[in-house]
Amino acid sequence: MSIEDRRTDKWREQAANLGDDRIRYLSGKSLRHYSVEELGKFQIITDVFGGFTYTADLSRFVEKVLSLLQVGGDFYTLVPGVHLEGGDKLGTWYLTELEDAAGRPEKVCSWLKKTACVRVTCESKSDWKRPTELIIVEKVCGNVSVPRMKLLEFVAGYPPDRRFQLDQ
Repeated sequence: MSIEDRRTDKWREQAANLGDDRIRYLSGKSLRHYSVEELGKFQIITDVFGGFTYTADLSRFVEKVLSLLQVGGDFYTLVPGVHLEGGDKLGTWYLTELEDAAGRPEKVCSWLKKTACVRVTCESKSDWKRPTELIIVEKVCGNVSVPRMKLLEFVAGYPPDRRFQLDQ
């Protein structure tokens, strides 16, 4: 799935070999504009420098992804330029910053772990160019509830600078 159609001749050839019922490429609209009926339910969803990294509505994006997962399914993502669960290094420039309702720093993994009906695992990559969290979110029951974050700042870029605050 992509906003742009990025299929290549090699992709089309591979898709033809697999058959229409095995692979589907969707493009032209954002994830939020697809219904569960259009997409179905998934066992695995991955996001590498995609929606999680670029969205201006972090809570809504996570809710949508989790609504598309089957119970027992996993969402894999990575988030560059964040405060790490395993500790930060000095002098880091953060691309995505979260804070609690009182304005204190909140880590992406700590925030995700407050979501009902999920199990979150994070692996800090402090030795990468930008501190990055590799995140796995397992949906463990159907009553998912994602803590609401409100957007405080968004500066377009590749990826954008974003700042969110827990909405209480």
